[in-house]
Amino acid sequence: MFHRVTLRQAQYYTFRLGMSLSSVAHNGKPTRECGYTAEEYVRRPDHTPQTGQDEPEKYILALHTDLVHHKAVTALRDAHFPANINKLSAHVALFRALPGSQLSTIQASILHIAQNHNTFTISTAEPFLMAHGVGLHAHAEPAKEIFRTLKDQWGGFLSKQDQSFRAHYTIQNKVEGSVAQKCLEDIRSGPHRFEGSTGTVTGLSLYLYDRGYWTMKHTYPFSVEKEVENTQLVDGKDEGKWPSLGASTASN
Repeated sequence: MFHRVTLRQAQYYTFRLGMSLSSVAHNGKPTRECGYTAEEYVRRPDHTPQTGQDEPEKYILALHTDLVHHKAVTALRDAHFPANINKLSAHVALFRALPGSQLSTIQASILHIAQNHNTFTISTAEPFLMAHGVGLHAHAEPAKEIFRTLKDQWGGFLSKQDQSFRAHYTIQNKVEGSVAQKCLEDIRSGPHRFEGSTGTVTGLSLYLYDRGYWTMKHTYPFSVEKEVENTQLVDGKDEGKWPSLGASTASN
């Protein structure tokens, strides 16, 4: 069972549909205007948890960052990601296919990490070419230690994809090589050069993966938080203004 979280603790996500935003529709599924449907999506074998059984429920664990930093990197993603398939805001995922059969173990491990961890700085670094797009390296050294600690505990059931971690944001994906190269040059030195962004990681967020969609389940704030301007929603004052993390493909 998931604990109820406060507005202070939770990052709020809505679903991105092309250039527009949409709320969750019937049966918890988002309404959509693009050609991709969740029923058509099949995860690759290296994205499958190694539990020896079918895992109808899979979870994603991501860094939870302050609002100002999140908006800056999301704006860069929005400028370059193909609009008709851009259903996610900017994110740094630690694990992408955690098995539901191990949920109690997973939650206990995340909670222990959060209760014994301080907030830490995250900053963007050099952009780089991906197989079909462009990524943006992120400096967040404590995230590597969090990953290693959890991997040691979960190694027996992790997917092949989740055996390694490189902190980065996906800025563009699903494009031809020439388009990716142009994006890379634009970010580095073009008229829309990205000057970088530094922010704060304030906790960890767990999402349910549902055939291409990400649904927020719980946010685990770190026990020791330094003061960060505009970090989170307070008393519902900014409800609805936080950028969204929506439907996903496994390679995003």
